[in-house]
Amino acid sequence: MLASIELNVTNLFLFAGFAAFCVLIGYISRTSKSASLRKKVSELENEILASHAEILQLQREKIELLKTMSESSIPVISIAASKDEKNTEKLPDAAARKKLLGTQPVIKHQSGG
Repeated sequence: MLASIELNVTNLFLFAGFAAFCVLIGYISRTSKSASLRKKVSELENEILASHAEILQLQREKIELLKTMSESSIPVISIAASKDEKNTEKLPDAAARKKLLGTQPVIKHQSGG
């Protein structure tokens, strides 16, 4: 047969107290976990803000360097212009070079055995 549990007022109060205690323990553990997560999120936000600030500072420095380079009186030869000049140079004819190399006698080494 089923075990019978006597229900009386004391047992009901003990059950209600145990349930309240379990709820309190769960609430405390959840609150501490959410606080630690909030702290982590705050640290990550601060890290992101610091990295964004660093990026902005580097961009400001780049703009300043570009301004000083454009205002300087030192002549600068652009890379694109030098590539165009390189293409316009007259290169020697490869066919004539091959013809000259082909006319030389070939020296063969004989083995002594």
